[in-house]
Amino acid sequence: MAFPLRFGAVLVLLGMVGGLGPAMAGPGQTMRLYNNRMEALFLRLDINKDGRLDAGELKGHRALRRRLKRKKGRQYLLIDDLKPSAGQPGGRRLKRRFHRADSDRDQRLSRVEAASIPWLSRQFEGFDLNRDGHITLQELWEVQRSLAPPQRRP
Repeated sequence: MAFPLRFGAVLVLLGMVGGLGPAMAGPGQTMRLYNNRMEALFLRLDINKDGRLDAGELKGHRALRRRLKRKKGRQYLLIDDLKPSAGQPGGRRLKRRFHRADSDRDQRLSRVEAASIPWLSRQFEGFDLNRDGHITLQELWEVQRSLAPPQRRP
């Protein structure tokens, strides 16, 4: 009886040490993991396999239902609706705060510019993924994606 418990503990430790979780992925892999999860979710929810998710297939998925409401004049979601647009960071509020703090308009925040956003200033080193002394919107987006909770499995 003790064997399954030990085996399970070993798997948990391997997952933590081996970097199997999305939070351990590198900046380039984070978006790939996210896109793969979204594609798998889309395929799982597309019950009738028509390549579209209608309101009936979105039951229990509030975020996807909100995304469907944003599609004016359309009653379904396509797989492309779940992917970020052209590799550009999303999130209007994040973009707005970033651009407001970027006083020299070089698309990067220095430590001085980041001081206007307290949570960013406190964790500057953690957001500066390439260690160049500046934070880009893409770096912020990568960290945000890596911290997203994993999707619940049915």
